[in-house]
Amino acid sequence: MIPNRIFFIWLGKNFPWSAEIAVKSALYAQKPDEIIIYSDCELVCPYAQCKLIDLAELEIDKELYGKLKSPASKANLLRLAILYKYGGVYLDTDTVFVKPIDDLLRFKGFCGTETVALPRELFNSINPFTYMACGLRFAWRFFCTYCPSGEQIFRKTEGFFSQSANNAVLASEAENPIIAKAFETIKSMPEKERLKRYRLGTHLLQNITQNKSSEFMEVLPSSYFYPLGPEVCRHYFLNGTAKRLNKMLLPSTRIVHWYNSVEHRFLKEPLNADWVKKYPESAFSKFSTLTPQ
Repeated sequence: MIPNRIFFIWLGKNFPWSAEIAVKSALYAQKPDEIIIYSDCELVCPYAQCKLIDLAELEIDKELYGKLKSPASKANLLRLAILYKYGGVYLDTDTVFVKPIDDLLRFKGFCGTETVALPRELFNSINPFTYMACGLRFAWRFFCTYCPSGEQIFRKTEGFFSQSANNAVLASEAENPIIAKAFETIKSMPEKERLKRYRLGTHLLQNITQNKSSEFMEVLPSSYFYPLGPEVCRHYFLNGTAKRLNKMLLPSTRIVHWYNSVEHRFLKEPLNADWVKKYPESAFSKFSTLTPQ
């Protein structure tokens, strides 16, 4: 059984307002035994314990960690090490709890899939029609991203897209064999491969799970954590979408990953309390008020 323990990772000094929303929503919706933010510098958050990262305690390869330049790559390695040593539920800071996950803690591990237009296995194909189909999916997703109520149109067609595991929500018991397999896979990678983007993150998780459930890792459908996938989740930030939130989310949705990459690409203003006041009828603004202020 997975311990009711939630943790986040933040590398850097300034813990953003939106990340605090993620922590607060986890506290009030799930009521975990503890919430910890692991960081590389001193942080203060009223809703969680803040703990400095200790590479020796987590038994992380310091040489590999030092060579990883991207904070995202370092966080990929850290979440695996923390899960293997202590168990619990890891969350990215661009997530919001909407329902408790108590029933999911009975598994030995769990993650979820997201709906993607460009599956990793595409690059192993030499069939030109496969690439043409991919291009059509990209074009259709682009249309749905900008079309009014496009997320509902996309939902009717997402069966034509691939489902790939994502590590923004990742949980396991301590010493889970799937997490151990992740470290074995990392050790077997050529050094240049380890340093590439996504290799220690989504690509690694997809490799060790093959996007399928097993005895030690339940791979849940996208509805659980990624009800709107990449790009299409732009609709969370449009004013007027709050009234469609009950359609954006699904009965099985527990946590919403809202993709801060979309925030950076589509928003022209900082995502903070002032933004929420300015766009009160956006779905994201409704997320941010699901927990006490």
